Parts: sequence; structure tokens; C-alpha cells
Amino acid sequence: MESDDLHGWKVLVVEDEPLEALDYCDRLAEAGAEIVGPVGSASEAMDVVASQAVDVALLDYALADKTSEELQGALETRHIPFVVLTGYPRVLVRRDNHQLVLSKPISPHLLCKTIKAAARSGER
Repeated sequence: MESDDLHGWKVLVVEDEPLEALDYCDRLAEAGAEIVGPVGSASEAMDVVASQAVDVALLDYALADKTSEELQGALETRHIPFVVLTGYPRVLVRRDNHQLVLSKPISPHLLCKTIKAAARSGER
């Protein structure tokens, strides 16, 4: 689908559940995204963000080492848009009303559509 087209976008996938991470990577790659990762911890993701070009990120909220809140702040500082994916109630993880938060499980179409919307919001 046109709305799922992610060709030309580098998407960082941060998810500590290996099967979920592979599923998200497959879905995004099928839509044309270039996948960075997946990485399973906030600290590893911080290293990736500091060393590699990323256009947009998909972040699980609760990671193996801690939540993705610090990582979200680092992405905001670098003006890299992101989408938070969580099994927790959205109200517990949302930092502000403009933040994109998706609830697990997620359909492939909605995942790609939301990542594309986030990436477009970061365009200048």
C-alpha cells in the first residue's frame, strides 16, 4: 500500500523480545525501510544513535535494562522522531500529548503507517 511505503527511511528498531523485534524488522523491511538494529537495550540503542544515521525509531517502552525514557530524550535532542510501542496503558508511557504511542499487538499496516507519519514529522 502507498501509505506503507518506507523506501529511503532508516528505521532503528529497539525491542528486547527477539521474536517481536524480528517481526517488526520484517514488517518494516517489507515496506521498504532500511533497518538499523534491532537492539534490545536502551544503552545499546544510545550507542547506535550516537554512531549511526537514523531517520526514525521504533521503541519498546520497557526494555531489558530500563525503560526507553532516557533514549526518547536523546532522540528528541537529535531531532529524530520516534514511535513508542508498549503493552502498558498509553497514559503510563506518554510523555506529552504529541507523542506517538502504539499498543501491542500492532497490525503491520498501522505500524508502517505510524512510522511513516513520525518520519514525515521530522522532515524539515
